[in-house]
Amino acid sequence: VTQESATMMACCISEEAKEQRRINQEIERQLRKDKRDARRELKLLLLGTGESGKSTFIKQMRIIHGHGYNEEDKKGFIKLVYQNIFMAMQSMIKAMDMLKIQYTNPDNIEHANLVGTVDYETVTTFDGPYVVAIKKLWADGGIQECYDRRREYQLTDSAKYYLSDVDRIAATDYLPTQQDILRVRVPTTGIIEYPFDLDSIIFRMVDVGGQRSERRKWIHCFENVTSIIFLVSFKCNTTRSFSSLTNENRHGGEQSSVLKPLSHIPWFQNSYRHPISKQEGLIRSKKLCILI
Repeated sequence: VTQESATMMACCISEEAKEQRRINQEIERQLRKDKRDARRELKLLLLGTGESGKSTFIKQMRIIHGHGYNEEDKKGFIKLVYQNIFMAMQSMIKAMDMLKIQYTNPDNIEHANLVGTVDYETVTTFDGPYVVAIKKLWADGGIQECYDRRREYQLTDSAKYYLSDVDRIAATDYLPTQQDILRVRVPTTGIIEYPFDLDSIIFRMVDVGGQRSERRKWIHCFENVTSIIFLVSFKCNTTRSFSSLTNENRHGGEQSSVLKPLSHIPWFQNSYRHPISKQEGLIRSKKLCILI
């Protein structure tokens, strides 16, 4: 090999080595960036039984730490508020029969029949005859007795809040308030993710369906999770449900059966577990939050 050829080969090797070094440096730089980004992004998995308050928790975080709800967002909740009103009243009408409670005003039997025929899941408006019927029913002494015995059947926590304010909600220019939105009950199906920024740290909160049919999807969410927030409803231990109206078992054993398997998931074998409670205010709302 001539000296000239050797020099050319050395140059080629040198250029190739430089290129390889440049690529390695770029990869290392990207890895460092990814690591920094990962440190400022936390993935929080929100779990719990049905109606334990998961969606409400996310809505609170969105209002306090996110962008809240603009006018267009609020309009999307109008029909949901209407549906919650019909759902609550229908629950009490059915409970009246189960608990053998009589209407104070016999005329309200007709109002109950009117409201009871509505498929609340399809409600999009709140028309006059239904407004009158629901107001008269809510004012009935029998319905009030039924409401006082709500622990004996399944009733949404927001029932009294909405039914006590029907006139405002029935107004033609009604726009849900933040409190209306927080109290609305909408079963979560599938997986919903909501990111929000707090002190330059991105919290990516993932809400999964709490009903039993949705739980098989939970396992796919565990990867790269920083923490699990598990919400529990104290109400489940004291409420009797209509087995004919729901397949969801409301007893406390269900909550332990959901929480216990988490300890067997490989990603959390060595996790530190710390229960959190807002104590008095939290107990009043019948919700318990456990951070794992």
